[in-house]
Amino acid sequence: MRWPFLTYFRAGYRGTMPIKIRSESDMPPKDFKCKQCGHCCINLNGAFTATAYEKDIQLWREQGRQDILDWARAIHPGGDNYVYDLWIDPSTGDDAQECPWLKKLPDQDKYVCLIHEVKPTHDREFPKTRQHAEEESCKGFEP
Repeated sequence: MRWPFLTYFRAGYRGTMPIKIRSESDMPPKDFKCKQCGHCCINLNGAFTATAYEKDIQLWREQGRQDILDWARAIHPGGDNYVYDLWIDPSTGDDAQECPWLKKLPDQDKYVCLIHEVKPTHDREFPKTRQHAEEESCKGFEP
């Protein structure tokens, strides 16, 4: 693993943070098992919690998922680069406090993703590490 620094733009803030680069085959970690607790999608406070890659945006365009694209905002930091801020309420322009596609199952303490088949890469790769899961109160490493 290497630790490059990534410059990001979100909600008027520009910052730099180190990120671990891992291969997609490492994410999520092999001993992780989703328990559908919803913690990964209930709290959207992290800088990259609600972002999308160009390939996510392209997939949604190809599949005609305007319903998802309506919740995305392109930020143009310069050059040919774009950052996509996600889960921006199209009716208010405000950041959503939790994922709009997360739904609680009736009479259960479990959640489902309504866009599971096309959810953003960031979400498919959750968690990046065991520590990342613990920081989000994720139960995926519990027996």
